[in-house]
Amino acid sequence: MKKVKNIPFIDLSLKKIDLDKTISNISRLIKDKNFIGGDEVKKFQNNFSKFNESKYCLGVANGTDALEIALESLDIPKNSEVIVPNFTFLSPAEAVVRGGYKLVLADINLDDFTISIESLQKLINKKTSALIVVHLFGNPCDMLEIKKITDKYGIKIIEDCSQAHGAKFKGKIVGNYGDIGTFSFYPTKNLGAFGDSGAIVTNKKTLYEKAQKIANHGRVATYDHLLPGRNSRLDSIQASVLNFKIQNLEKHNKLRIKQASLLVKAIQSSNIETLKLTPDQFSVFHQFPILSKKRKSLMTFLEKKGINCGIYYPKPLSKMKAFSNIKSISKVHSKNSEIACNEILSLPIGPHLNIKDTEYIANAIQSFSN
Repeated sequence: MKKVKNIPFIDLSLKKIDLDKTISNISRLIKDKNFIGGDEVKKFQNNFSKFNESKYCLGVANGTDALEIALESLDIPKNSEVIVPNFTFLSPAEAVVRGGYKLVLADINLDDFTISIESLQKLINKKTSALIVVHLFGNPCDMLEIKKITDKYGIKIIEDCSQAHGAKFKGKIVGNYGDIGTFSFYPTKNLGAFGDSGAIVTNKKTLYEKAQKIANHGRVATYDHLLPGRNSRLDSIQASVLNFKIQNLEKHNKLRIKQASLLVKAIQSSNIETLKLTPDQFSVFHQFPILSKKRKSLMTFLEKKGINCGIYYPKPLSKMKAFSNIKSISKVHSKNSEIACNEILSLPIGPHLNIKDTEYIANAIQSFSN
């Protein structure tokens, strides 16, 4: 009888040498009483700007703040329509509603779980002011087709890259196609801090300067407030963690890609659909989702094999209680989003696993299928 492994879905543990270095860096900041702003934050903004090949990077408190600040920076009319994919984490929709805009929910593709171009085209009208695309699970959207549409109608683009640190479309890193790109560094992300943190990237100086003011109480210097802003700053301790972790980001992304490639090749089943990416899409596989009409029995089977999985996401945004009473939701497309919610299952992937672990997962799925 084969030994049952324990394959965690996520494991945020650090190797001892990495943990020791991280603690040493944090101890230095505590000793220097350097907690807000300072060289560590500037260093990270430069590091991430170079990594993402963006001219400007602004560290903020979290990925949701990044979206809200990005929307405010664009100066789009209140009560205008902003399109968001119906299948994603709720932050983009939350930012739209809290910003005073009308939420419009577009459907997705089932090949890669990114926004459907067909759905997007049907939803655009003269009231549409902006689009938030989400590079979900590390899979980049078809940004060339999206840009053709938004350029035609003069629509602003925010790229939510919270799950796509280093993903590319046609060789260009995401976050650089639209007006603004936003990132989360929540601990479970490909690049994760020890708490909440996020960033805004852009190649437009005016947008960077506007976002910079909004994120820091609307000021450029102490008590020089030019507009009513908010408090959303990346602190130096999180910046220190990110400065250390970014050194291994490309290596860890390559490992995810290797694991994903093995899974795609190994999983051959009429009951299971794997990702179907085009040659233009360079995914960093924040997650490895599959679709199965037998999800419940497959999940139970995998649990018995010691393989822990996750369901992201069990509901489309249109069916969430958070938005059920909001009159501003004017249009909803949900067919594929609902299929995804009913059938999706995310398999373990990431630097906490090795190739033997991935082979074990693939073999387990094949034995279920057979």
